[in-house]
Amino acid sequence: MRPPTTIKAALLTGFLVIFTVWLASTAYFTEHLAETQERSAAIHARHTRAHELLFAVRSQVLLGSIYVRDALIEADGASTAAAVAGDHLRTLQAQVNQELEQYKAIDSVDEGNGWMRLEDELRDYWDAAVRLVVPAPDDRAVAQRRLHTEVIPKRDAIVYLSDEIRQVMAENAAREQRELSEANRLVRRTIWETTAIAVVVGLAIAMLSTWYVRRLEVTVREEHAEVERSRQELKHLSGRLVQAQEDERRAIARELHDEIGQALTAVDVELAVAEGAVGMDGRAAAAIHEARTVAQRALGGVRDLSQLLRPSMLDDFGLPDTLKWYLRKFSDRTGVRTELVDDRLSDRLPIDVEVCVYRVIQEALTNVSRHAQATACRVFVQRLASSVIVTVEDDGVGLQAAGAGTGARRDGLGLVGIRERVSELGGTFRIEGKSSKGTRLTIELPLTTRA
Repeated sequence: MRPPTTIKAALLTGFLVIFTVWLASTAYFTEHLAETQERSAAIHARHTRAHELLFAVRSQVLLGSIYVRDALIEADGASTAAAVAGDHLRTLQAQVNQELEQYKAIDSVDEGNGWMRLEDELRDYWDAAVRLVVPAPDDRAVAQRRLHTEVIPKRDAIVYLSDEIRQVMAENAAREQRELSEANRLVRRTIWETTAIAVVVGLAIAMLSTWYVRRLEVTVREEHAEVERSRQELKHLSGRLVQAQEDERRAIARELHDEIGQALTAVDVELAVAEGAVGMDGRAAAAIHEARTVAQRALGGVRDLSQLLRPSMLDDFGLPDTLKWYLRKFSDRTGVRTELVDDRLSDRLPIDVEVCVYRVIQEALTNVSRHAQATACRVFVQRLASSVIVTVEDDGVGLQAAGAGTGARRDGLGLVGIRERVSELGGTFRIEGKSSKGTRLTIELPLTTRA
Protein backbone atom coordinates (compact mmCIF):
# COMPACT_ATOMS: atom_id res chain seq x y z
CA MET A 1 0.00 0.00 0.00
CA ARG A 2 1.15 3.55 -0.68
CA PRO A 3 2.86 5.18 2.30
CA PRO A 4 0.57 7.44 4.34
CA THR A 5 2.98 10.37 3.96
CA THR A 6 2.62 10.23 0.17
CA ILE A 7 -1.17 10.18 0.42
CA LYS A 8 -1.16 13.05 2.87
CA ALA A 9 1.18 15.04 0.61
CA ALA A 10 -1.07 14.39 -2.40
CA LEU A 11 -4.20 15.41 -0.51
CA LEU A 12 -2.48 18.51 0.86
CA THR A 13 -1.24 19.45 -2.62
CA GLY A 14 -4.72 19.00 -4.06
CA PHE A 15 -6.32 21.17 -1.43
CA LEU A 16 -3.62 23.80 -1.94
CA VAL A 17 -4.31 23.77 -5.68
CA ILE A 18 -8.04 24.24 -5.08
CA PHE A 19 -7.38 27.03 -2.62
CA THR A 20 -4.91 28.73 -4.99
CA VAL A 21 -7.32 28.51 -7.92
CA TRP A 22 -10.13 29.84 -5.79
CA LEU A 23 -8.02 32.69 -4.41
CA ALA A 24 -6.58 33.67 -7.80
CA SER A 25 -9.96 33.49 -9.53
CA THR A 26 -11.56 35.54 -6.77
CA ALA A 27 -8.87 38.22 -7.05
CA TYR A 28 -9.11 38.24 -10.85
CA PHE A 29 -12.89 38.39 -10.90
CA THR A 30 -12.98 41.09 -8.26
CA GLU A 31 -10.44 43.21 -10.12
CA HIS A 32 -12.17 42.71 -13.46
CA LEU A 33 -15.57 43.50 -11.96
CA ALA A 34 -14.22 46.72 -10.45
CA GLU A 35 -12.57 47.65 -13.75
CA THR A 36 -15.77 46.93 -15.67
CA GLN A 37 -17.83 49.00 -13.27
CA GLU A 38 -15.37 51.89 -13.50
CA ARG A 39 -15.32 51.72 -17.27
CA SER A 40 -19.10 51.57 -17.50
CA ALA A 41 -19.40 54.50 -15.10
CA ALA A 42 -16.86 56.47 -17.17
CA ILE A 43 -18.79 55.80 -20.38
CA HIS A 44 -22.02 56.89 -18.77
CA ALA A 45 -20.42 60.00 -17.25
CA ARG A 46 -18.75 61.01 -20.55
CA HIS A 47 -21.96 60.46 -22.45
CA THR A 48 -23.88 62.52 -19.91
CA ARG A 49 -21.34 65.36 -20.00
CA ALA A 50 -21.35 65.41 -23.78
CA HIS A 51 -25.16 65.53 -23.89
CA GLU A 52 -25.20 68.32 -21.33
CA LEU A 53 -22.59 70.24 -23.33
CA LEU A 54 -24.47 69.82 -26.61
CA PHE A 55 -27.68 70.84 -24.92
CA ALA A 56 -25.97 73.94 -23.51
CA VAL A 57 -24.48 74.78 -26.93
CA ARG A 58 -27.84 74.43 -28.65
CA SER A 59 -29.55 76.49 -25.96
CA GLN A 60 -26.98 79.29 -26.04
CA VAL A 61 -26.91 79.39 -29.85
CA LEU A 62 -30.71 79.63 -29.94
CA LEU A 63 -30.57 82.26 -27.21
CA GLY A 64 -27.96 84.18 -29.24
CA SER A 65 -30.20 84.19 -32.31
CA ILE A 66 -33.00 85.52 -30.15
CA TYR A 67 -30.76 88.35 -28.95
CA VAL A 68 -29.88 89.20 -32.55
CA ARG A 69 -33.50 89.15 -33.64
CA ASP A 70 -34.56 91.34 -30.71
CA ALA A 71 -31.79 93.83 -31.45
CA LEU A 72 -32.85 94.08 -35.11
CA ILE A 73 -36.52 94.69 -34.40
CA GLU A 74 -35.90 97.43 -31.84
CA ALA A 75 -37.36 100.69 -33.19
CA ASP A 76 -36.00 103.15 -30.65
CA GLY A 77 -32.56 103.28 -29.11
CA ALA A 78 -31.09 100.94 -31.66
CA SER A 79 -27.52 101.70 -30.65
CA THR A 80 -28.21 100.79 -27.03
CA ALA A 81 -30.04 97.57 -27.96
CA ALA A 82 -27.23 96.62 -30.34
CA ALA A 83 -24.61 97.21 -27.66
CA VAL A 84 -26.56 95.13 -25.13
CA ALA A 85 -27.08 92.36 -27.66
CA GLY A 86 -23.38 92.38 -28.48
CA ASP A 87 -22.47 92.05 -24.81
CA HIS A 88 -24.90 89.15 -24.45
CA LEU A 89 -23.48 87.45 -27.51
CA ARG A 90 -19.90 87.80 -26.27
CA THR A 91 -20.96 86.44 -22.86
CA LEU A 92 -22.65 83.46 -24.46
CA GLN A 93 -19.59 82.86 -26.66
CA ALA A 94 -17.29 82.96 -23.62
CA GLN A 95 -19.50 80.50 -21.75
CA VAL A 96 -19.63 78.09 -24.69
CA ASN A 97 -15.87 78.27 -25.20
CA GLN A 98 -15.25 77.67 -21.50
CA GLU A 99 -17.55 74.64 -21.43
CA LEU A 100 -15.86 73.23 -24.54
CA GLU A 101 -12.41 73.66 -23.02
CA GLN A 102 -13.50 72.00 -19.79
CA TYR A 103 -15.00 69.07 -21.68
CA LYS A 104 -11.85 68.58 -23.77
CA ALA A 105 -9.67 68.78 -20.63
CA ILE A 106 -11.74 66.16 -18.81
CA ASP A 107 -12.56 63.78 -21.67
CA SER A 108 -10.04 62.99 -24.39
CA VAL A 109 -12.32 60.69 -26.38
CA ASP A 110 -12.58 61.74 -29.98
CA GLU A 111 -15.95 61.43 -31.71
CA GLY A 112 -14.42 61.99 -35.13
CA ASN A 113 -13.79 65.63 -36.18
CA GLY A 114 -17.25 66.73 -35.08
CA TRP A 115 -16.09 68.83 -32.13
CA MET A 116 -13.51 70.68 -34.26
CA ARG A 117 -16.16 71.44 -36.89
CA LEU A 118 -18.53 72.50 -34.11
CA GLU A 119 -15.92 74.92 -32.74
CA ASP A 120 -15.38 76.38 -36.21
CA GLU A 121 -19.12 76.73 -36.79
CA LEU A 122 -19.57 78.36 -33.39
CA ARG A 123 -16.75 80.81 -34.04
CA ASP A 124 -18.28 81.76 -37.40
CA TYR A 125 -21.72 81.97 -35.85
CA TRP A 126 -20.67 84.34 -33.06
CA ASP A 127 -18.63 86.47 -35.42
CA ALA A 128 -21.56 86.78 -37.84
CA ALA A 129 -24.02 87.53 -35.05
CA VAL A 130 -21.79 90.21 -33.50
CA ARG A 131 -21.07 91.86 -36.90
CA LEU A 132 -24.79 91.99 -37.55
CA VAL A 133 -25.73 93.91 -34.41
CA VAL A 134 -22.53 95.88 -33.64
CA PRO A 135 -22.61 98.60 -34.75
CA ALA A 136 -26.37 98.98 -35.05
CA PRO A 137 -27.50 98.43 -38.64
CA ASP A 138 -28.83 101.43 -40.57
CA ASP A 139 -31.07 99.48 -42.84
CA ARG A 140 -33.29 97.07 -40.96
CA ALA A 141 -34.41 95.32 -44.13
CA VAL A 142 -30.83 94.55 -45.08
CA ALA A 143 -30.16 93.44 -41.52
CA GLN A 144 -33.19 91.17 -41.59
CA ARG A 145 -32.01 89.69 -44.87
CA ARG A 146 -28.51 89.14 -43.49
CA LEU A 147 -30.07 87.48 -40.41
CA HIS A 148 -31.82 84.95 -42.60
CA THR A 149 -28.91 84.42 -44.94
CA GLU A 150 -25.94 84.42 -42.54
CA VAL A 151 -26.90 83.90 -38.90
CA ILE A 152 -29.84 81.51 -39.02
CA PRO A 153 -28.17 79.06 -41.49
CA LYS A 154 -25.12 78.95 -39.27
CA ARG A 155 -27.40 78.34 -36.28
CA ASP A 156 -29.14 75.51 -38.10
CA ALA A 157 -25.77 74.09 -39.12
CA ILE A 158 -24.69 74.09 -35.47
CA VAL A 159 -27.92 72.32 -34.44
CA TYR A 160 -27.48 69.75 -37.18
CA LEU A 161 -23.82 69.26 -36.30
CA SER A 162 -24.72 68.76 -32.62
CA ASP A 163 -27.22 66.10 -33.67
CA GLU A 164 -24.50 64.43 -35.73
CA ILE A 165 -22.06 64.54 -32.80
CA ARG A 166 -24.75 63.08 -30.54
CA GLN A 167 -25.28 60.22 -32.99
CA VAL A 168 -21.54 59.56 -33.19
CA MET A 169 -21.36 59.59 -29.41
CA ALA A 170 -24.24 57.13 -29.20
CA GLU A 171 -22.49 54.83 -31.67
CA ASN A 172 -19.24 55.05 -29.68
CA ALA A 173 -21.10 54.34 -26.44
CA ALA A 174 -22.82 51.34 -28.02
CA ARG A 175 -19.49 50.07 -29.32
CA GLU A 176 -17.89 50.41 -25.88
CA GLN A 177 -20.86 48.68 -24.30
CA ARG A 178 -20.44 45.80 -26.77
CA GLU A 179 -16.78 45.62 -25.84
CA LEU A 180 -17.72 45.50 -22.17
CA SER A 181 -20.29 42.80 -22.90
CA GLU A 182 -17.67 40.78 -24.77
CA ALA A 183 -15.23 41.22 -21.88
CA ASN A 184 -17.91 40.12 -19.43
CA ARG A 185 -18.67 37.10 -21.60
CA LEU A 186 -15.00 36.17 -21.54
CA VAL A 187 -14.95 36.60 -17.78
CA ARG A 188 -18.01 34.38 -17.41
CA ARG A 189 -16.37 31.75 -19.56
CA THR A 190 -13.23 32.04 -17.45
CA ILE A 191 -15.37 31.65 -14.33
CA TRP A 192 -16.92 28.47 -15.71
CA GLU A 193 -13.53 27.14 -16.75
CA THR A 194 -12.02 27.93 -13.35
CA THR A 195 -15.01 26.40 -11.61
CA ALA A 196 -14.72 23.31 -13.79
CA ILE A 197 -11.01 23.00 -12.93
CA ALA A 198 -11.77 23.38 -9.23
CA VAL A 199 -14.58 20.81 -9.45
CA VAL A 200 -12.37 18.34 -11.32
CA VAL A 201 -9.56 18.77 -8.81
CA GLY A 202 -12.03 18.48 -5.95
CA LEU A 203 -13.55 15.30 -7.43
CA ALA A 204 -10.07 13.87 -7.92
CA ILE A 205 -9.19 14.64 -4.30
CA ALA A 206 -12.51 13.20 -3.12
CA MET A 207 -11.96 10.02 -5.15
CA LEU A 208 -8.41 9.74 -3.86
CA SER A 209 -9.58 10.30 -0.29
CA THR A 210 -12.36 7.74 -0.73
CA TRP A 211 -9.93 5.21 -2.17
CA TYR A 212 -7.45 5.81 0.63
CA VAL A 213 -10.14 5.57 3.31
CA ARG A 214 -11.40 2.32 1.79
CA ARG A 215 -7.88 0.92 1.75
CA LEU A 216 -7.47 1.93 5.37
CA GLU A 217 -10.83 0.39 6.20
CA VAL A 218 -9.87 -2.88 4.50
CA THR A 219 -6.53 -2.85 6.28
CA VAL A 220 -8.15 -2.17 9.63
CA ARG A 221 -10.68 -4.95 9.04
CA GLU A 222 -7.94 -7.38 8.09
CA GLU A 223 -5.87 -6.40 11.11
CA HIS A 224 -8.91 -6.62 13.34
CA ALA A 225 -9.72 -10.06 11.95
CA GLU A 226 -6.11 -11.11 12.48
CA VAL A 227 -6.18 -9.82 16.04
CA GLU A 228 -9.46 -11.62 16.64
CA ARG A 229 -8.04 -14.84 15.22
CA SER A 230 -4.95 -14.43 17.37
CA ARG A 231 -7.12 -13.75 20.39
CA GLN A 232 -9.22 -16.82 19.71
CA GLU A 233 -6.13 -18.93 19.17
CA LEU A 234 -4.60 -17.55 22.37
CA LYS A 235 -7.81 -18.23 24.23
CA HIS A 236 -7.93 -21.74 22.81
CA LEU A 237 -4.30 -22.35 23.69
CA SER A 238 -4.88 -20.93 27.15
CA GLY A 239 -7.81 -23.28 27.64
CA ARG A 240 -5.77 -26.21 26.42
CA LEU A 241 -2.95 -25.17 28.72
CA VAL A 242 -5.28 -25.02 31.70
CA GLN A 243 -6.80 -28.35 30.75
CA ALA A 244 -3.37 -29.89 30.29
CA GLN A 245 -2.34 -28.51 33.68
CA GLU A 246 -5.42 -30.05 35.29
CA ASP A 247 -4.80 -33.37 33.54
CA GLU A 248 -1.19 -33.35 34.66
CA ARG A 249 -2.17 -32.51 38.21
CA ARG A 250 -4.78 -35.26 38.16
CA ALA A 251 -2.23 -37.76 36.89
CA ILE A 252 0.36 -36.70 39.46
CA ALA A 253 -2.23 -36.83 42.26
CA ARG A 254 -3.32 -40.30 41.10
CA GLU A 255 0.29 -41.48 41.03
CA LEU A 256 0.94 -40.06 44.48
CA HIS A 257 -2.23 -41.64 45.85
CA ASP A 258 -2.02 -44.98 44.11
CA GLU A 259 1.69 -45.67 43.93
CA ILE A 260 3.48 -43.74 46.63
CA GLY A 261 0.50 -43.77 49.02
CA GLN A 262 0.02 -47.50 48.67
CA ALA A 263 3.74 -48.08 49.00
CA LEU A 264 3.91 -46.06 52.20
CA THR A 265 0.83 -47.88 53.49
CA ALA A 266 2.53 -51.22 52.81
CA VAL A 267 5.68 -50.00 54.54
CA ASP A 268 3.60 -48.99 57.56
CA VAL A 269 1.91 -52.40 57.65
CA GLU A 270 5.21 -54.24 57.40
CA LEU A 271 6.70 -52.06 60.11
CA ALA A 272 3.73 -52.86 62.34
CA VAL A 273 4.33 -56.59 61.80
CA ALA A 274 8.02 -56.11 62.49
CA GLU A 275 7.24 -54.12 65.59
CA GLY A 276 5.08 -56.98 66.95
CA ALA A 277 7.77 -59.52 66.16
CA VAL A 278 10.73 -57.89 67.90
CA GLY A 279 9.37 -58.68 71.27
CA MET A 280 11.30 -57.36 74.22
CA ASP A 281 14.14 -55.76 72.28
CA GLY A 282 13.64 -52.12 73.25
CA ARG A 283 16.05 -50.53 70.82
CA ALA A 284 14.64 -52.38 67.84
CA ALA A 285 11.08 -51.61 68.89
CA ALA A 286 11.85 -47.92 69.28
CA ALA A 287 13.54 -47.79 65.89
CA ILE A 288 10.66 -49.54 64.20
CA HIS A 289 8.17 -47.22 65.95
CA GLU A 290 10.13 -44.19 64.75
CA ALA A 291 10.16 -45.58 61.25
CA ARG A 292 6.39 -46.09 61.38
CA THR A 293 5.94 -42.53 62.56
CA VAL A 294 8.00 -41.21 59.63
CA ALA A 295 6.11 -43.41 57.21
CA GLN A 296 2.75 -42.30 58.54
CA ARG A 297 3.84 -38.62 58.38
CA ALA A 298 5.03 -39.10 54.80
CA LEU A 299 1.79 -40.84 53.94
CA GLY A 300 -0.21 -37.91 55.34
CA GLY A 301 1.93 -35.46 53.39
CA VAL A 302 1.45 -37.45 50.21
CA ARG A 303 -2.29 -37.50 50.73
CA ASP A 304 -2.39 -33.76 51.44
CA LEU A 305 -0.25 -33.05 48.38
CA SER A 306 -2.48 -35.29 46.28
CA GLN A 307 -5.55 -33.41 47.48
CA LEU A 308 -3.91 -30.06 46.77
CA LEU A 309 -2.96 -31.07 43.26
CA ARG A 310 -6.35 -32.51 42.43
CA PRO A 311 -8.73 -33.10 45.32
CA SER A 312 -10.65 -36.25 44.64
CA MET A 313 -13.22 -35.07 47.14
CA LEU A 314 -14.14 -32.29 44.63
CA ASP A 315 -15.42 -35.03 42.34
CA ASP A 316 -16.86 -37.08 45.18
CA PHE A 317 -18.37 -34.58 47.62
CA GLY A 318 -18.65 -31.30 45.69
CA LEU A 319 -17.38 -27.76 46.03
CA PRO A 320 -18.53 -26.69 49.55
CA ASP A 321 -16.95 -29.62 51.41
CA THR A 322 -13.75 -29.31 49.37
CA LEU A 323 -13.48 -25.58 50.13
CA LYS A 324 -14.06 -26.19 53.85
CA TRP A 325 -11.31 -28.80 53.89
CA TYR A 326 -8.93 -26.54 51.97
CA LEU A 327 -9.62 -23.48 54.14
CA ARG A 328 -9.02 -25.53 57.26
CA LYS A 329 -5.71 -26.80 55.91
CA PHE A 330 -4.78 -23.25 54.82
CA SER A 331 -5.44 -21.87 58.31
CA ASP A 332 -3.43 -24.68 59.89
CA ARG A 333 -0.54 -24.06 57.53
CA THR A 334 -0.43 -20.20 57.56
CA GLY A 335 -2.19 -19.15 60.76
CA VAL A 336 -4.60 -16.89 58.82
CA ARG A 337 -8.18 -17.16 60.05
CA THR A 338 -10.54 -18.14 57.25
CA GLU A 339 -14.30 -18.13 56.84
CA LEU A 340 -16.43 -19.62 54.08
CA VAL A 341 -19.84 -18.19 53.27
CA ASP A 342 -21.72 -20.15 50.59
CA ASP A 343 -25.22 -19.60 49.29
CA ARG A 344 -27.42 -21.93 47.21
CA LEU A 345 -24.69 -24.50 46.58
CA SER A 346 -26.78 -27.53 47.53
CA ASP A 347 -26.93 -28.54 43.86
CA ARG A 348 -23.73 -29.44 42.07
CA LEU A 349 -22.21 -26.97 39.65
CA PRO A 350 -20.71 -28.00 36.30
CA ILE A 351 -17.39 -29.71 36.96
CA ASP A 352 -15.35 -27.17 34.98
CA VAL A 353 -16.97 -24.34 36.96
CA GLU A 354 -16.22 -26.09 40.24
CA VAL A 355 -12.60 -26.65 39.22
CA CYS A 356 -12.27 -22.98 38.15
CA VAL A 357 -13.74 -21.73 41.45
CA TYR A 358 -11.49 -24.03 43.45
CA ARG A 359 -8.35 -22.98 41.56
CA VAL A 360 -9.22 -19.28 41.78
CA ILE A 361 -9.72 -19.50 45.54
CA GLN A 362 -6.56 -21.57 45.88
CA GLU A 363 -4.48 -19.01 43.95
CA ALA A 364 -6.11 -16.06 45.75
CA LEU A 365 -5.31 -17.56 49.17
CA THR A 366 -1.76 -18.24 48.02
CA ASN A 367 -1.39 -14.54 47.20
CA VAL A 368 -2.88 -13.67 50.60
CA SER A 369 -0.31 -15.82 52.40
CA ARG A 370 2.59 -14.46 50.34
CA HIS A 371 1.85 -10.73 50.01
CA ALA A 372 -1.14 -9.50 52.01
CA GLN A 373 0.26 -9.84 55.56
CA ALA A 374 -3.35 -10.51 56.56
CA THR A 375 -4.71 -12.01 59.78
CA ALA A 376 -8.15 -12.98 58.44
CA CYS A 377 -9.67 -13.88 55.11
CA ARG A 378 -13.25 -14.42 54.04
CA VAL A 379 -14.50 -16.37 51.02
CA PHE A 380 -17.98 -15.80 49.54
CA VAL A 381 -19.46 -18.20 46.99
CA GLN A 382 -22.97 -17.40 45.80
CA ARG A 383 -25.00 -19.06 43.10
CA LEU A 384 -27.41 -16.85 41.14
CA ALA A 385 -29.97 -17.73 38.51
CA SER A 386 -27.50 -17.66 35.63
CA SER A 387 -24.07 -17.26 37.23
CA VAL A 388 -21.93 -17.93 40.24
CA ILE A 389 -20.07 -15.15 42.08
CA VAL A 390 -16.88 -15.72 44.08
CA THR A 391 -15.32 -13.07 46.31
CA VAL A 392 -12.11 -13.40 48.32
CA GLU A 393 -11.26 -10.50 50.65
CA ASP A 394 -8.64 -10.02 53.34
CA ASP A 395 -7.64 -7.44 55.93
CA GLY A 396 -4.06 -7.11 54.76
CA VAL A 397 -1.91 -4.21 53.62
CA GLY A 398 -3.77 -3.72 50.35
CA LEU A 399 -2.91 -4.26 46.74
CA GLN A 400 -0.62 -1.24 46.22
CA ALA A 401 1.31 -1.71 49.46
CA ALA A 402 1.72 -5.43 48.81
CA GLY A 403 3.07 -4.79 45.33
CA ALA A 404 5.46 -2.08 46.55
CA GLY A 405 6.77 -4.09 49.48
CA THR A 406 7.38 -7.45 47.82
CA GLY A 407 7.91 -6.55 44.21
CA ALA A 408 4.74 -8.43 43.23
CA ARG A 409 2.81 -6.95 40.34
CA ARG A 410 -0.87 -6.79 39.73
CA ASP A 411 -0.41 -8.75 36.53
CA GLY A 412 1.79 -11.42 38.12
CA LEU A 413 1.58 -15.04 37.06
CA GLY A 414 -0.99 -15.91 39.74
CA LEU A 415 -3.42 -13.21 38.66
CA VAL A 416 -2.73 -13.94 35.00
CA GLY A 417 -3.65 -17.56 35.63
CA ILE A 418 -6.87 -16.52 37.36
CA ARG A 419 -7.75 -14.16 34.52
CA GLU A 420 -7.09 -16.85 31.90
CA ARG A 421 -9.23 -19.43 33.71
CA VAL A 422 -12.11 -17.01 34.13
CA SER A 423 -11.85 -15.79 30.52
CA GLU A 424 -11.87 -19.38 29.26
CA LEU A 425 -15.29 -19.87 30.83
CA GLY A 426 -16.57 -16.48 29.60
CA GLY A 427 -16.57 -14.86 33.04
CA THR A 428 -15.43 -11.52 34.44
CA PHE A 429 -12.54 -10.74 36.78
CA ARG A 430 -12.00 -7.72 39.04
CA ILE A 431 -9.51 -6.97 41.81
CA GLU A 432 -9.66 -3.98 44.15
CA GLY A 433 -7.48 -2.84 46.98
CA LYS A 434 -6.32 0.25 48.86
CA SER A 435 -3.33 0.74 51.08
CA SER A 436 -3.92 -0.64 54.61
CA LYS A 437 -7.53 -1.52 53.73
CA GLY A 438 -7.15 -5.01 52.34
CA THR A 439 -7.84 -6.50 48.93
CA ARG A 440 -10.98 -7.88 47.30
CA LEU A 441 -10.93 -10.27 44.34
CA THR A 442 -14.22 -10.96 42.56
CA ILE A 443 -15.09 -13.25 39.67
CA GLU A 444 -18.39 -14.10 38.04
CA LEU A 445 -18.85 -17.21 35.91
CA PRO A 446 -21.91 -17.82 33.68
CA LEU A 447 -23.98 -20.97 34.12
CA THR A 448 -26.66 -20.65 31.41
CA THR A 449 -24.49 -22.24 28.71
CA ARG A 450 -23.24 -24.99 31.02
CA ALA A 451 -26.47 -26.39 32.50
